[in-house]
Amino acid sequence: MQELSQQISRIQQKMQDLWLYAQKLAKENQQLKQELHEANTAKMELTQKIEQLEQSKAALQIGVDTWNDADKKELATKVNSYLKEIEHWLAVLKSA
Repeated sequence: MQELSQQISRIQQKMQDLWLYAQKLAKENQQLKQELHEANTAKMELTQKIEQLEQSKAALQIGVDTWNDADKKELATKVNSYLKEIEHWLAVLKSA
């Protein structure tokens, strides 16, 4: 009789351990679902941003492709002028 009582007690303990383990797994599963949802949301936002950037790139490329050589040369001259000015002020800051 005592042996049967001990077996029942062990079974009850194992059932309780399994129940606690199941609760732990359920909590972990919920956390993983939340992380997956957040990752999917971030992925969707990044995908949209990539699409926007690709559209902007295409629009800019169309704009640049329609420029004539004089416009391209003028832009290059302005950019070079700005770079020289930036280099000048960097040199001034370094010497200060």
